[in-house]
Amino acid sequence: MGIPHYMIVDPRTGTIEVHSEPCRGRYSSKEPYIFGDSVPFGAWTVETSEFRRYGRDG
Repeated sequence: MGIPHYMIVDPRTGTIEVHSEPCRGRYSSKEPYIFGDSVPFGAWTVETSEFRRYGRDG
């Protein structure tokens, strides 16, 4: 679809993957992060310190 950046957030594990550089229907770059990281996402930075995990208190 030509989406330049794609972010997958998994609140069960507290992990994030940022996919970029689409080429032939796939992304040629995949960067892993965890909740609490400052995640570069194209021209933006996503602060994830307030992201909450499933099954955790608080």
